[in-house]
This record gives sequence, C-alpha cells and structure tokens, in this order.
Amino acid sequence: MGLGIFSKLVKFFPFLYRVQLYLDKNNFFLFLVRMNFIIRVQKPITKLLGPMFERDCDLIEIDITYDCNLNCKNCNRSCRQASTKEQMSLDQIERFVKESIQDRVTWKRIRVLGGEPTLHSDFVKILNLLLDYRKNFSPNTVIELATNGFGKHIEEALKLIPEGIKVDNTRKTTANQIFYPFNLAPRDSKYFKNADYSNGCNTIKTAGMGLGPYGYYPCAVGGGIDRIFGYNIGRKKLPSRDDDMRDQLEKLCRNCGHFRSGKAVYVDKELKSETWLKSYADYKKEKPKLDTY
Repeated sequence: MGLGIFSKLVKFFPFLYRVQLYLDKNNFFLFLVRMNFIIRVQKPITKLLGPMFERDCDLIEIDITYDCNLNCKNCNRSCRQASTKEQMSLDQIERFVKESIQDRVTWKRIRVLGGEPTLHSDFVKILNLLLDYRKNFSPNTVIELATNGFGKHIEEALKLIPEGIKVDNTRKTTANQIFYPFNLAPRDSKYFKNADYSNGCNTIKTAGMGLGPYGYYPCAVGGGIDRIFGYNIGRKKLPSRDDDMRDQLEKLCRNCGHFRSGKAVYVDKELKSETWLKSYADYKKEKPKLDTY
C-alpha cells in the first residue's frame, strides 16, 4: 500500500494517525527494503541464489573528465572530496570507437558525463567522434550528454553541442547539491561483514558499464573509486559480454555507498566512514599511480 493511499485512509480512520507518524519517523518501508537487500547479498544466500544484479552489456557511461564546477556533497566521483583535472584524451575515445567496431558492439546508449563533461576542452570533438561511430556503424545508438547546466560558461558550452546529441540537463541553480551517502563504505558496517560484494547494485543494470581514463569498469562510479584507492584494476580492453566483471565488483563495491541499500538514498549532509576518511587523507598526501586506458 502506498503512503498516499494510507494518508487518505487516516481521514476516515483517525486511529491510524499514530501509525502514520511512526512510518514517517522511521521510514519503515525503506527499512524493509534495506533489510531485504542486506540479507540477499550475504555470502550463503548469494551462493544459493546467484548474484543479485547483472550488468547491461548494451549501455555504457564515459567519464571524459573528473573536473567539475559544482561542490556537491557526497559526490560519487569524488569531484568535491578529491578534486582533479584528470580527463580522457581524444586518442582514448578513438580507441573506444575502434574497439566497439572491431568487436561488433552496437551500443543501445552511450552516455557522456563526468565531472561536468563540457569542461573538457575537446568535448565537442569527442561528441563528433561518437556521432561518426553512430553514422557509420550503429545508427540506432543513442548518444547522450549529461550536464549540470550551471553557470554562464556551461550555458555557452551547451550551445556548441552538435545536432543529434540527446542532452540530459539537470539545470542546477546552486553549486551545492545533495546526493546519497556515497562515502559510507559497506566494509565499515557490521551488517556487511559477510557480504558478497560481487553482487553489485542496480547501477550496473540501469547505467551499464563505465569507461574512464584508467579503463573499463562494471559501472562508471567504479572508475571514480579506483582513482582514489589505486587498485589499478581498470580493464584495458573492451570487455566481452561473457565477462561479468565480478572480480572488479568484489573490490570496488565494498567501498561504495550505493551497495549499502542497493539504491540511492538522499541525505542533507556529507557523511564519510573510516575507510573513506583514510583513503582521502592518503590521496591528498600522494595520488595513486594508475595505468591509463
């Protein structure tokens, strides 16, 4: 029963008001969702039922830059927590296109993002390379650019986008945004001490694989995690469909706040668990050296 219907019933059955207050205060339905997920990802249950999520091999997100003009709390690319100008090169995008053609991959959607992708000095050239791929090889591919749309510079850059690109503009009106608690590592929680992190989360299904400066990951968020922790595990060649990338999920998801509930839960403050506090401190002392794609 949805909370909207429940609220209407309260008008006719006043005694339900106290029940509604309890649900609002304790977010009871969210609690049930989380408990179901926590139980489902435990190693014995995963061994019995198999992994909970499978990556969508027809979708890919490309983080062309980690540079950003916003200051969002809980950024899942660590643009606020560990800012950098790191970005992909045109050669890397050309390599991705060549690999896609050689392996006969006709992407359903290629999503270009970051960071803020329009801050990449060659973002228009990158989009044109992807448009050429669609024109010459995969006519049904949707090419999408995700932008925050914040500020005059970004507004002007958006005017340069070539025809044929789908633009996902969230039109931010402030540089400070609120997101889910990405920096609460499940490895720091007693509830996930026996979790099988190779389950992944819903992101690998809805967003697909990720590509960034250091290679391919089960999701683009994974690339952002690797740049902080320095695992250096990005695939340097386009993974085949039978590569479930579970080895990467096992390493990356133990640090990712997405995994804690299996879905995004928004909070109004920045939260960091012990693992992330240490990792950001280490990053600021010395950035990890990763092999590029």
